[in-house]
Amino acid sequence: MTVNEQDREQAILDAAADLLCRFGYNKLTMGDVADAVDLHRGLVYLRFKSKDELVAAVLARELRRYADGWREHLESDPRGGSVASVYRAMMNALKTLPLAAAIVARDEALFGKYLRKPGGLFDPRRRHSSSTQEFLRVMQGVGAIEPDVDTRAMAVIFDALTPAVRRAYPGDRAAAPGDDGPPSSDDLLEAMARMFERALPPVDDAARAAGKAILLSGLDQAVTESGTELGDPTGAEPDDQAGAESDDSPGNPAGTDSGTELGDQAGTGSGAGPGRREPVQREGDRP
Repeated sequence: MTVNEQDREQAILDAAADLLCRFGYNKLTMGDVADAVDLHRGLVYLRFKSKDELVAAVLARELRRYADGWREHLESDPRGGSVASVYRAMMNALKTLPLAAAIVARDEALFGKYLRKPGGLFDPRRRHSSSTQEFLRVMQGVGAIEPDVDTRAMAVIFDALTPAVRRAYPGDRAAAPGDDGPPSSDDLLEAMARMFERALPPVDDAARAAGKAILLSGLDQAVTESGTELGDPTGAEPDDQAGAESDDSPGNPAGTDSGTELGDQAGTGSGAGPGRREPVQREGDRP
């Protein structure tokens, strides 16, 4: 791929990401993306065969950015290496990545029917086989969790908290002094980090360093899996196959969904970050 082709691809991904956040998956069209980068629609289809393939590439790129932010915080965090540091790394990474925050939150308003795409990023059948309990046991094995902690019980607590946070806080808000409303996502994740820092402290500094190495290794694995999954074919939904005139399917409705849920890496992903947007209703748009 030449430099110009790389620049064109990044411009397409930038435009698609912006339109996805503004209008949502259901109203995103390849024509809109082509118009945003001042290209003929055929040139967009030349690189991305369908809307799903384009969205998969957008999400994979966003997850890599999320991983970079997560890694940067983990490496610089003097408390990094504990279970609690996972939440702090998430909080800091998601502050500047609203699309990643929407991925972690499984934002229905933004992703719409993409949340239910077979084989897609959010398909539960594509989750990693490692369980929360397995992650906690590995951390306990290097001393990042004290040996008398019941990891089986803690895994149940983790797994119960994760969907509850997603359901309760799909968006974000700024809390005013004395405000009795729900906390912001930052406040929520920081409270969870403090709770787990007290409940699951590392045995010593050496154990914390070993825990950090495990977290960084898991992050690298997630990024690798995200890259290798890119390009897996999936079938389009029936309404995407309505006909060759559909804006999303120029005769070949087969899409591509990819990526990995970095927010769920090691079973600890939870919460929602800033950036929820209600899709703008535009007259005459086609899905």
